[in-house]
Amino acid sequence: MYRRHFTGIVERGKTSAFLEAMRESIQHQDERGIRARTTVWGSMTGQTNSVIIVSDFNTLYDLERFTDLASQDASFAVVRKAVRLQMIYDASQVSIHRLSYHSEGLISSEEATAPRKYMRTLRGEHLPGKHREFVMSISTALDYQKQRGIDATTSVWSSLTGQTSGVSIVAEFDSLAELEKFDEMAVQDADFARLRKATRETMVFLTSHVDLSRNLL
Repeated sequence: MYRRHFTGIVERGKTSAFLEAMRESIQHQDERGIRARTTVWGSMTGQTNSVIIVSDFNTLYDLERFTDLASQDASFAVVRKAVRLQMIYDASQVSIHRLSYHSEGLISSEEATAPRKYMRTLRGEHLPGKHREFVMSISTALDYQKQRGIDATTSVWSSLTGQTSGVSIVAEFDSLAELEKFDEMAVQDADFARLRKATRETMVFLTSHVDLSRNLL
């Protein structure tokens, strides 16, 4: 699976118009046979009017079809312009990622679980030659937290644009209480701390940062 990650800033007071334009954009591409799990998230950390549009495609071909539609379909261009008009578009950024791990196993974008209400994203870089160890350590830590009742959908994404050693660990939660349970376990559970340390040791951890977002669409 491949992810198109679009980060931008919505003009103050334009959130409703932005989301309505996004709904029309998603419907337009669906009607033309381009299937993607598309979610819009609003930032809870940093600049609070920033948004993240996340679109997951089964193959690079599907992603390329989306790109072609955006450049060749005049009606889609009009729809996408309606989205951009609600945003400070110069502040936007696009990145592409490939799925390395998903807590639900090998799935397609159609089979992916519905977006949850909150998203915690840890971004950083893995050490050269340590990608496999990084993914394995994440898998072990996720099994541990699942056995202890932390309910989250977690995926790991590798960057295909920009810093290609870049990785994102994305956890979706249904409530802030579940997110707080995760944070508490990370601090109080020595075994979980040891497993998380194994992940950090495969990363250039000084470059990492955590973002929290809430589901808007």
